[in-house]
Amino acid sequence: MIIMMSAAQAQSVTITPLGATAGEFCAGDRALLFEDPTGVRVLIAPGRTVKGSADLRLGATGSVHVLLIDHPHVDHIGDVFHNNCAGTSTSPFAFPTEGNAPEIAAVHNSAVLVGGELPDFFTKKLNNMVALAKTVAPANCPAAGLDNTFTVPRTSPCVGVIRGGTRTAVMTGASQGVKITTIPAFHAGGVARIHVDPLPDGTDPGVPEGLTGYAGSETGYIIRFTNGLSVLWTGDSGLIGDWATQAKFYGVNLAVVHGGDIFTMGPDEAAFAVGQLIKPRSVIPEHFNQVSTTGGKVNGGTKLERFIQQLKGQSKSRAVVPLSDVPISCDGQGNCS
Repeated sequence: MIIMMSAAQAQSVTITPLGATAGEFCAGDRALLFEDPTGVRVLIAPGRTVKGSADLRLGATGSVHVLLIDHPHVDHIGDVFHNNCAGTSTSPFAFPTEGNAPEIAAVHNSAVLVGGELPDFFTKKLNNMVALAKTVAPANCPAAGLDNTFTVPRTSPCVGVIRGGTRTAVMTGASQGVKITTIPAFHAGGVARIHVDPLPDGTDPGVPEGLTGYAGSETGYIIRFTNGLSVLWTGDSGLIGDWATQAKFYGVNLAVVHGGDIFTMGPDEAAFAVGQLIKPRSVIPEHFNQVSTTGGKVNGGTKLERFIQQLKGQSKSRAVVPLSDVPISCDGQGNCS
């Protein structure tokens, strides 16, 4: 039997880690930039290592087509900039109370696709950017047809909710697109007080001292690309068995697992999730909260080293360490290098 593949299916997805130090996997690194063979570009968790919309690694203005934020904690949405690998030397972003992610989305006219109660939050933040950064006011993201499609690039930012379903970003002129689905995660989804806007009359919003703003449930993501690559982004999550079902249903062949411990799974739980639940061809470790490499080599005694060691004992999945600014190429079967 001869199987014919489209041009997109025969090509690779490029994943570029956007961390604090080129060639390393650092303490605060969260951001990944995905590029589909059709040209659709998806940025997830710009956090504290992407220097706003002007970061040259993002490309020309308007080239971040989709922005994903699994929950609005400051290390994902951004409040200060990390300029060393340990994440201890910081300076504020231009609009620290708005966050790094909304500024990027506003300037790049991105579609912000989020779950929980984040649509209203991001709509407010993007509206704030109209006056602060002279950007265009946001709109609701379209959702046409059975696949809830919308076209990119856009001329204005938009915000679209996904609470368990799927939206599809299609490049202008393309017949296929990148499908994005939200999945559960076990973490917390509160908005830090720095990012909670005052009431319209300028008074305090009334968030009780010691608490955060309500933003609904945190999420993970399934991202399916036109070449067949299917990615499960665990998000900041403890160990949950749902991933086995999702991996089976969505044909997951690449996992991005967060394993820094305390705030997410630890390295042992992350290795179990990969080996026993998700079972992908490749895995990218994320959110390990340490200076995990030196000269691009895994540091001994780190949580990253333990994860890789644990993974070898129970899985055939290949670990691909996300070194900042070093592109990762993944084919449609999840083979990444």
